Amino acid sequence: MGNCQAIDNAALLLQHPNGKVEKLYSSVTAHQIMKINAGHYVSLLLTTTTTTTTANNNNTPVRVRRIKLLKPNDSLVLGQIYRLVTAQEVMKGLCAKKYAKLKQLEYSCEKLTQKSNWNPGSVPENSKQVKQEKHRNSTGARCRAWHPSLQSISEAAC
Repeated sequence: MGNCQAIDNAALLLQHPNGKVEKLYSSVTAHQIMKINAGHYVSLLLTTTTTTTTANNNNTPVRVRRIKLLKPNDSLVLGQIYRLVTAQEVMKGLCAKKYAKLKQLEYSCEKLTQKSNWNPGSVPENSKQVKQEKHRNSTGARCRAWHPSLQSISEAAC
């Protein structure tokens, strides 16, 4: 009769996309795993618990699971759970992240235009004055008068 939990802590779990779970009993690098499983990336499962406020003002704990992609030279640690992720899933996740960022930026721009009642399609009435103000602001405190780069040539009296 041995201690089964001690054996499980001395192994790392590798979950395949098809549901197969592989136990490894020695530390390996992500590159070695990716070499064996072509077209896949190794990710670490991260689980965090946060509290959210519900409609009736109760703080309820919520478990959030995330994955972190590992670099090829990262070592897999015994006692951790890792997951193989296909290249298509990685690209899908990156596209979703970019799309969410773009939507957030679009939302903040809409809020900004609503606050200032600014219409990007309209041209201000006194656009010449606006251009002059922009030029004045861009030059800063270095206002100088224009001088010709060459000295004037005076005609000699004959």
